[in-house]
This record gives sequence, structure tokens and C-alpha cells, in this order.
Amino acid sequence: MTSLCVVLVLFALLLMPTRRAAVPSRSSPGRTDARAATLDDAAGSLTMLAAVLRGGAGAVECLEAVAAVDAGAAGRELAVVAAAHRWGEPPERAWGRVGPGWAPAAVAWHAALAAGAAPAGLVDAAADRMRVAEARRLEGAVHRAGVLLVLPLGACFLPGFVATTVVPVVLLLVGAVG
Repeated sequence: MTSLCVVLVLFALLLMPTRRAAVPSRSSPGRTDARAATLDDAAGSLTMLAAVLRGGAGAVECLEAVAAVDAGAAGRELAVVAAAHRWGEPPERAWGRVGPGWAPAAVAWHAALAAGAAPAGLVDAAADRMRVAEARRLEGAVHRAGVLLVLPLGACFLPGFVATTVVPVVLLLVGAVG
């Protein structure tokens, strides 16, 4: 019975999500990315980008500066966006090169450039939205894990509960009646 409990609990643990959500990245068919940026990494890079933008440098220079400082996947993806801007691509196509996970940043960037406003505040708000979305995703995963763990634990402990409490009480009542 104990081995069945262990197997069921291990099965439930295998079903639980253990990784943070990665920002989906588009790459060319022949190229494989080592690791895509997580939403937390992307939000952190956007916060840095907003701080650099508040410093007064140009938009593309700020993207390049953050990409140079951030050695992770988010920095690599921001370098792709900066390079696309350098090549003269419009913001929609430049941000489209790094995937749909960066959509809040792309919307903020496009809105700021279209309005002629400084993008720092909008980029910072996009980072906050990304963090909130990741927190909601993690909270949902925790709730799903709780449900997945209840089933195997119930299957393990219910027979023991019945055997140690219900059966003796029923036998005692049957003996008292007879």
C-alpha cells in the first residue's frame, strides 16, 4: 500500500509545472535557441530599459545598452530588437522578431513612438503587466498542483482511515446489536 502511495504522489509531482513560463521566441528554422527569456527576466530587462530611457539616451541606444549589460536570454532578444531598429525596420516587425511574449513591450514601444512621447513610463508599465501575468500563471499552477495532490493522497489514506476507524466502529455496533 505504501508503494502505491509513493507511486501516486510521484505521478502527481510529475504533472505539476516546475518551470517558469518562457517568453516564446521566433527563430529561423535552422537555428535553435539555447533558452528563451522567462517573463521575469523580460520584465527585469524592461525595467532596466525604462531606467536607461529616463537617462535621456536615444531609444535604440538604450536597447543596445540593456542588451550589453544583460547577459541572459532577455538581453539577447533585446539585442535582436535593437539590431532590427538599426536596420530600419518598423517597431512592429522589430518586436515581432522576439515573439509574442514581448507583446506588452511592443505595444508600449509602438504607442510611445507613434505619439512622439518618451517610452520610459509605458515600458515600465509593460514590465509591471508582465510580472502580474506571470504571478497569475504561477498562482493557477499552485492551485492545479493542490488538486492533483489531493487525489493520490485521498486514494492512499482513505483505505487506511476506513480500516482503522470505520470498520471497528461498525463491528462494535454490529456486536452490540446482536
